[in-house]
Amino acid sequence: MTKKFFLTNDDGIYAAGLSALENAAVKRGFFPFVSAPLTEQSGAGHSITLGAPLRVSKFAENRFAVNGTPTDAVYIGINALEGEKPLFAVSGINKGGNLGDDITYSGTVSAAMETFYNGITSFAVSLYITDFAAFKNDTFAICADFFFDEILPEIEKVVGKSELYEVPRLFNINIPETIAISKKVPIKWTRFGKRLYGSEVVKRVDPRGKEYVWIGGNQLSFAEIDGSDCCEIQRGCATLTPVSLEFSDYEILNKIKV
Repeated sequence: MTKKFFLTNDDGIYAAGLSALENAAVKRGFFPFVSAPLTEQSGAGHSITLGAPLRVSKFAENRFAVNGTPTDAVYIGINALEGEKPLFAVSGINKGGNLGDDITYSGTVSAAMETFYNGITSFAVSLYITDFAAFKNDTFAICADFFFDEILPEIEKVVGKSELYEVPRLFNINIPETIAISKKVPIKWTRFGKRLYGSEVVKRVDPRGKEYVWIGGNQLSFAEIDGSDCCEIQRGCATLTPVSLEFSDYEILNKIKV
């Protein structure tokens, strides 16, 4: 069984979370193949570039950057750069959580979706942060070790190691920032919760007198849904959510069959 895996993200080729996963993987005898966006693409979702040319930059052997979206980086990496099919794929480590409804916006999760669509078991990994001002990048290394030493073995145990890599699966993983202190946190299998975004739009005026807006603000509240990723991450647990991309509404389809 190959130990080569595909590595990508949405924070860009220079991101500390990406480097942390690379270093942790190499220490454990894995061989990462990296194809990531050239610059940060947070919130890019599952967008793909069709109306403009893309450029690929080679940073090292098996390490490339694409001046496009996370989906672009995965698509090009798998179809034009990578030869051997990897054992699995990891997208991350994202600087910030991807919980509940976040997955529809997240470039991190969308990159993992794209590798999953290509028949590869895929993991989207994010680090949940509440205080970005106090955050230290060395937390990513602890987070990467925790993924390989605790989370991956947990998934292999539950799903079955052979089945996990033979039948493509998709997982969304969030690790709390408290991992920096404890080095190890409880792992909870969860369903998706509900993030309450707040619908805040900040209006400002530029130096030339023209109005512009920022989408954002303090939007860290969640609906109280027992067993959800949103609730468990607030309790200091790492959350592990298996993802299904079946969009068909079978309730209606079954009514039609009747």
